[in-house]
Amino acid sequence: MDRRRKEAEMNKVKPIVNWAGGKSRLLKHLMPLVPECECYVEVFGGGAALLLAKERGKLEVWNDVHGDLVNLFRQAKCHPEELCRELEFLTGSRAEFATFLEQPGVTEIQRAARWFFLNKCSFGGMCTHFGTGKKGGGASHASKGNWLAAIRSFSQRFDAVCVESLDWKRCVDLYDGPETFFFFDPPYVNSGKTTYDAWGKDEMLELRERIDGLKGGFLLTTCDSPQSRAVFSGLKIRAITRANGIEKRLRRSKTGLKYKELIITKQ
Repeated sequence: MDRRRKEAEMNKVKPIVNWAGGKSRLLKHLMPLVPECECYVEVFGGGAALLLAKERGKLEVWNDVHGDLVNLFRQAKCHPEELCRELEFLTGSRAEFATFLEQPGVTEIQRAARWFFLNKCSFGGMCTHFGTGKKGGGASHASKGNWLAAIRSFSQRFDAVCVESLDWKRCVDLYDGPETFFFFDPPYVNSGKTTYDAWGKDEMLELRERIDGLKGGFLLTTCDSPQSRAVFSGLKIRAITRANGIEKRLRRSKTGLKYKELIITKQ
């Protein structure tokens, strides 16, 4: 396989976790807005959908403060075979799910494998309730082979990615420069408790202040609300509507199937 083909295959890598607020459904809007740059930084990394989809850069940084997610990414990047061996022994049962909720593991590899299992086998990736489904969507239908293949592909793509676990302001301070491009996907305002606590107006105003002082470029996504539009007024704001993934899968109502977001860049 030649280099270009290998690069193309790597760019098909998908996130290995189910993540609330993940950007997989927005890639067609976001990808054209990411330029070639010396340093690419995802400040609120989450599931890393955009980083995994973009072409490899000279320096790529993924940052997040979620301890279990950071540990999983580090183990999947550096020790994919050990992580896969740990996962091979799991049975995918409800009893095993309950056990892992009580005992998340001892070693970092074990912790990563058990949290990955909880994420993949729970509803919405929230790691709280064992997922079930009548049409192949539940944990009992999960393909362990697909899990292992995804981890190995992720390891190859993340091989040269710097995995950080910094406060977002510290991350910006460390990596800002004329050749840096930041992707900001902060906790949404008044979104309720999901993976992270929702931000309020003060946090959003502080982010706006940091953005205005950047030496590098940026791309930002946030919820479409009057508050968000006010905080980021003066920048280029594009409103989009996407499917709400959980509601789309459930299809229990005709309402709530769409979610409004803003894509924000420099003018």
